[in-house]
Amino acid sequence: MPPGETEPRTDVTDAGTLTVMLVDDQAVIRVGLQSMLDNEDGIDVIAVASDGETAVGLFERHRPDVTILDVRMPGVDGIETLRRILNVAPEARVVMLSTAELDDEVATALEIGAAGYLTKTEPVEGYLDVLRRVADGETCFSDRTLQRLADRRRLTPRELEVLRGMARGETNHQIGRSLHLSEHTVKTHAKGVLAKLAADDRAGAVAAGFARGILKVPTVGAEPPDREDATGDAKA
Repeated sequence: MPPGETEPRTDVTDAGTLTVMLVDDQAVIRVGLQSMLDNEDGIDVIAVASDGETAVGLFERHRPDVTILDVRMPGVDGIETLRRILNVAPEARVVMLSTAELDDEVATALEIGAAGYLTKTEPVEGYLDVLRRVADGETCFSDRTLQRLADRRRLTPRELEVLRGMARGETNHQIGRSLHLSEHTVKTHAKGVLAKLAADDRAGAVAAGFARGILKVPTVGAEPPDREDATGDAKA
């Protein structure tokens, strides 16, 4: 049997019971969580894994209602494991687990599709509350994590200026000239704009900007920007 994998379940879980898979590279955490949850009525730990590779295989086999997944593990870490599980089952309910609130990792997990977050020091009531709420379709993240994610998705002032240039139909060279930036720097900001707006190209970024209210419809009568020919010189 592969390292870190539990023995396959041979019993049948009662209807209405919340099934859980635990994934953590630390044995003491796995044993502690399993003991704690197994003592609760209506919750059944059906699989336990110590690494990401094993976790994905166990998930495919058991399809738990909720997976508790450690953020930081050697080899395939929690973030990559989350991606793989969601590739297998986009509807999977996964709660990330860590020793402390790791803003960047947790915000990334939320962005990918995690349904909740718990610290390893959470009291048993906290675990039970989050597991049941997540199983019912809720997302359970702290206000700080949600704010962190919002900050990551918010355009910087410079990215907003670049997006406005895109909306005017300006080239990177034109945008750089008006903002006193190199074309390379403009390209870097443009990549940030596309990533934050989940756009594949400039047109998609502009469309998303208008859809989200970041961009406003130009005022009637506003002068169009200077156009450039292929050499980069302004036309008369």
